[in-house]
Amino acid sequence: MKKEATKISEEEVQLALFIGADSVEDLIYEFLKDRSPLTERAYQRDLKAFFDFTSGQFGLPRMDKNRMLFEEIRRVHIVKYKKYLEGHLSNRKRPYAPNTINRYLSAVSSFFQFLLQREIIDKNPAEFCTRPNRIVLEETQAFSDREMKTFFDLVIQDAPPLHRAIILLLFTTGMRQAELRNLKLSNFKAQEGIRFLSYMRKGQKINQIPIHPTAAFYVDEYVTWMETTGRKLEIDDFLFQPTKNSHNGKIKKKLSHTALGYIIGKWAKRVNKEKRITPHSARATFISSLIENGEDIYYISQLVNHADVRTTQRYNKRKRTHRKNPIFNLNFF
Repeated sequence: MKKEATKISEEEVQLALFIGADSVEDLIYEFLKDRSPLTERAYQRDLKAFFDFTSGQFGLPRMDKNRMLFEEIRRVHIVKYKKYLEGHLSNRKRPYAPNTINRYLSAVSSFFQFLLQREIIDKNPAEFCTRPNRIVLEETQAFSDREMKTFFDLVIQDAPPLHRAIILLLFTTGMRQAELRNLKLSNFKAQEGIRFLSYMRKGQKINQIPIHPTAAFYVDEYVTWMETTGRKLEIDDFLFQPTKNSHNGKIKKKLSHTALGYIIGKWAKRVNKEKRITPHSARATFISSLIENGEDIYYISQLVNHADVRTTQRYNKRKRTHRKNPIFNLNFF
C-alpha cells in the first residue's frame, strides 16, 4: 500500500492472510488503527487464536469470492471456543486463568461488534455469551500513608534524580506505568500558575491531571540534571530514558517496564521487605489513600480514568478499621 494511512504491521498482515482476502486486511487495519500498540498486539494475537480454532474445528469462516463470511460464526462456535480454553493448557503448559479467557472472548466480541457497526453482520454472536467470573490471583499491594511518608523521605534523600522524579510523579498521579513511560516534555503544561500533565490515556483519550508541587520540583531537577550530563531533553523526547541510551540525537529510547519495576522495587524494599511493591502498586496506593482520606470516589474514578466506579473501589487496598466505622459519626447523642 502506497499511502501512509493504509500501512499495516506484519502481524496484521499475517492475521489477514490467515482469514484471507485484501478486503479483510483493510478491515483488520481499520479495527486496530486507533488502539495503543500494546492493545493492538494483544488483539492480533487473540483474534488469530480464535480463527485458528474455528478454521480447524469447523472450517469457518468460509470465503465467497473476495468476501469473508463472518456471519457464519454463531454463538455456539464461541461457546465451544470458551469450553476449549477452559479444558486445555496454554503454551506455558498451564490452565487458562479465568481472566485470560475473558480477555480472549473480549477481543472476539469487540471485533464482531466492529463488524456489526460496519453492517457486515446482523448481530454480534459473542454478545450474550457468559464469561468466567473474574478472579484476582495475586492482589496488588499498596503502601499505607505512613509507609509512603517514609518512602518519600528516603527517596528524596538518597535516590538519584531519575529515580526520584519517577517515584514522586508516579505515586502522586496514579498514572499507569505505560502512560508514565510514554511521557514527553511536551506533555507538561501550565495554566493559572498550576502545573499539569496532558497525555494520551488508555482508550486513546486525552487526560489532564495536576502535578503536586513537590513532584514538579523533582521532575524539573531531573530535567536540569539531564542537561548537565550532556543529555539535554528536547520537547519531543521521552522524559524518562534508560541510563545507557544513545546520545547522538537519533535514538532516544524510553525507559522499559522492566527498568521501571526495578526502580520502584529497589527503594520500596528498604521501607517494607514483606510487601511486593510494583509500578501498579503506585496506582493502588494513590487511589487507596484518596478513598481513605474521604475524597469522593466518583471524582477519584474520573481522576484515574475508570469508566466504572466499581473498578475504582476494587483498587482500595486498605481495610476500614473499627475506629473509622461510620457508626461513630452518628449525631444521635
